[in-house]
Amino acid sequence: MMGSNPPEHGTKPRSTRHQRQQNHRVVRKQPLRPAVSDRHNIYITSKTDFKAQQRRCEELLNSGAREIFLHCMGYSVTRGLNLALRLVQNSEGALSYAINTSTVHLVDELHPLCDAEDVTFRQRNNSALHIKIFNRSLFDIVVPQPSQSQTQTQSLGQFRGKAKARQ
Repeated sequence: MMGSNPPEHGTKPRSTRHQRQQNHRVVRKQPLRPAVSDRHNIYITSKTDFKAQQRRCEELLNSGAREIFLHCMGYSVTRGLNLALRLVQNSEGALSYAINTSTVHLVDELHPLCDAEDVTFRQRNNSALHIKIFNRSLFDIVVPQPSQSQTQTQSLGQFRGKAKARQ
């Protein structure tokens, strides 16, 4: 019975349209990252433990970081979204988030299984998500309003000043 099995969620199966893959070994290269490592940029992968990633984010935010950036792509997008939502939910309204999407250009090396051919390259695109998690209290600026007695005396002073100017 086909209807009794629940649908599977996850990555789609690899396409077999590339006939070169049968004669080549595919080496997927890591996407480029900035040369300077920044503690506020966190790259989400499916290999790292979810609780460890959550603890690292919470430690950064509790140590005084105003904002952190979660970067995830491909299969780890759902993990990055879950992490961002969990951080915001656990903060009791102190944190908020903003999400940007992009496309990352990746390069794969195709190594031939026989020595007669050379290494070739294949370019492909992958979806990426960049989540900015920031402290909401930084943007809640309270502007003090003058009290009514101050505004009345100021308006009276302005009125009196105009009256004196006429005389």
